[in-house]
Amino acid sequence: MYMKKRLSLGIVVIMSLALALGGVMGCGAKAPAAGTTPAATDTAKKGPTIKISSKTFTEAALLGTLSLQYLKGLGYPVENKMGLGELAVIRPALTSGQIDLYWEYTGTGVINLMKHDPVFEAQESYKLIKEWDAKNNIVWLDYAPLDDTYGIVVRGDVAEKYKLKTISDYVALVKKGESLKFVGFPEWEGRADGLPSFEKVYDFKMPKGDFVNVAMGLNYDTLKANKGDLAIAFTTEPRIVTDKLVMLVDDKKAFPVYNAAPVVRKEIVDAYPTLADDLKKLSSVLDTRTITELNMQADIEKKSVEEVSTTFLKSKGLLK
Repeated sequence: MYMKKRLSLGIVVIMSLALALGGVMGCGAKAPAAGTTPAATDTAKKGPTIKISSKTFTEAALLGTLSLQYLKGLGYPVENKMGLGELAVIRPALTSGQIDLYWEYTGTGVINLMKHDPVFEAQESYKLIKEWDAKNNIVWLDYAPLDDTYGIVVRGDVAEKYKLKTISDYVALVKKGESLKFVGFPEWEGRADGLPSFEKVYDFKMPKGDFVNVAMGLNYDTLKANKGDLAIAFTTEPRIVTDKLVMLVDDKKAFPVYNAAPVVRKEIVDAYPTLADDLKKLSSVLDTRTITELNMQADIEKKSVEEVSTTFLKSKGLLK
């Protein structure tokens, strides 16, 4: 931001000094523009401004803000367009050029954009949507290890008692006749990629008396009240951390993968040959546990998304 200055006799002195220094600064380097530091000028990249956006929920806002702060620190010209909207809004904004970059989930791309059946392997899901979207001049950069999908969480005391580490461990107990209360919600119980798929993949039938049906979102409270032993959950929910729940390993891949990846207009990728490698350094440090902890800082500890993002980037050496 530039400040307006009053004309005074002092300006004559300033102009004289500027003329005298002109010969010293002249042959190449220019003085930094007002409001920029010499370091920013040195690292500034030339090219189109990258308009970075996000969906509206906390995790999406974090991913967008991490990208914005990180790329800005590297000298990319960026514009903050955070919180634009969900898929029906943000996707057309990307393809029309209103925005240039946001983070999307591979599972969302495969299922909602391609109208493809769910995919349960990370690389396969990524390859499918990446190749499909190339025709739209949209580039899916390398995805992060974080997988925001369904998962099975267990109360810590229950996991310790039965030595539960994988979903197969739980299924083995059910087949032996052990009764463990499983907390779910109506939508998941009936949908094709929910309980029916879960039972099919793990080759078992959940006893009806063991299934506790609650409204979505009450699964954690039900476990905390000791009215359930296990529950269906989303793998990056903050309460997995705060309630000290154990996420069982989906060892037979019953749940579709939803790895997050930066999706960028091809025009921007072409303009900045270093962009893909730079963003890979960010995405590579965002695994499921890490994003869950960042979600917790924002949602539970009530820190601002900007503060959480800045602290994390600095801790990883991605921001000075």
